[in-house]
Amino acid sequence: MSSTGRADVAESGNSSAVDRTGRNSVLYLAGALMQGLGVFLVQPFALRVLDSDAEWQELFLSVSVIQIGVVLGAAGLPLAITKAWFDHNGAAKARSISGFLSLLGVAVGAAVAAAYWWMAGGGDGVLSFTVALLTMGVLATVLAAQALLRAQGRPVAFVLLSLGSSVAAYGVGLLAMLLVSATASVFMVGFGTAVCLTAVAALFIAPPSLPFAVPGAAKEALLIGLPVLPHTGSMMLLTQGAAFLLAAVAAEGVSGDYGKVQIFVLGTVTLLGALNNAWVPAIMSAKPEERPERIRSVMKTASLAGLALVIVASGGANVVTHIMAVGREDLIPVAQIMPLIALGYLLYLNASSLLFADKRTWILAVVTPSVLGISAVAALVPASAGNLVLMAATSAGSFFLLGIVYFLIARRQAPGGWPLRTYGLCCFAAVAYVAGLLMLPRDIGSGVITAVAVAVAAAGGLVLWRLRKAKPTPSASL
Repeated sequence: MSSTGRADVAESGNSSAVDRTGRNSVLYLAGALMQGLGVFLVQPFALRVLDSDAEWQELFLSVSVIQIGVVLGAAGLPLAITKAWFDHNGAAKARSISGFLSLLGVAVGAAVAAAYWWMAGGGDGVLSFTVALLTMGVLATVLAAQALLRAQGRPVAFVLLSLGSSVAAYGVGLLAMLLVSATASVFMVGFGTAVCLTAVAALFIAPPSLPFAVPGAAKEALLIGLPVLPHTGSMMLLTQGAAFLLAAVAAEGVSGDYGKVQIFVLGTVTLLGALNNAWVPAIMSAKPEERPERIRSVMKTASLAGLALVIVASGGANVVTHIMAVGREDLIPVAQIMPLIALGYLLYLNASSLLFADKRTWILAVVTPSVLGISAVAALVPASAGNLVLMAATSAGSFFLLGIVYFLIARRQAPGGWPLRTYGLCCFAAVAYVAGLLMLPRDIGSGVITAVAVAVAAAGGLVLWRLRKAKPTPSASL
């Protein structure tokens, strides 16, 4: 089907995206798993190839700059693109906003990179962050294309762009170090090259239109997106700000140690964010009277997905940490606690989707920075002491606070549609499970046994779920 045909389907009826939510969720999740696996395979090699811990910390912080900056620079416009797709004349409006975001991102990234290079005076250390800033701008084109693909229900293309801008970029960066020089600067040049090629592919897969092709589209998007700017910056700092706080107040090298297992935070956010690509169209396309049932269905799925993610990620943390941070068994409890951020994050995702659907985005500009402020104050003491276990626990608590606050704000937009019992039980089970893991030995043997037990339980749960789905039901109601 052509892109025009897909637009007609989306505008004439929203049900197709909803009907495919389950299948799309699996595809998005599979893509996110491949994305996380790629980083997991590359990072241990990068740690061993780099000349020093200082080079690793430079590389880690450069990649963090990209991940924080690109979401901050996008200013909520990707969700505005998806929301616009379901409006009147939505396809044209969404493509117009996509073009605006792409051009804005490249222009801002290039300007900031040039300014930084000039102010810092050049050099190898400067090159890493300069490339990171330029790559940040280029990635806006990928985000814009993915927003269109998400609305169109094209998860395969969405996932391919994700892999190109992450797994392939990490792989090219590592290859560049092996072939040229084992420095963070060389890695970042390879990384940035792969991202640029992915952005070019994005323009062909989901072509945008000129920013002002639809009069008023860019203005409407900015009215929705700009209030989200403080929110997006705060979200990224909640996710990755611990490394920068540790770099500022802790002993030298502690930030890099935290970065060795921060994949358990980034992976959790990535996996739930991948699933959210299927949940967002389902929520945004629902009519007001359909919202309670839609939210109930999505939240039950999200709660169980969050619990499953904690079980698998925390259960495998021992083995993964032994691989990614050889000889640092003290980092295992840090990694085991980190996935608990899923409990608050999944609640935030669904509640904030309702706020976007009703264009009440100004609330985000107040709530998230406030939670960030509370989180920063709470994290300052453990960060100063270099207590990474307490840092991980503080992060999990901050995300739980975030989710609860957004739930309290958005609950009336889907009255009676929040399965609080299911969510509460999943939260209790996740915390109890991690508490049990923390009492186990940290040697690799215990880690392997735990990981195998989790894998067997996960396989058994998947089989039971498929058998249950295969049984005929007397009613098709949710």
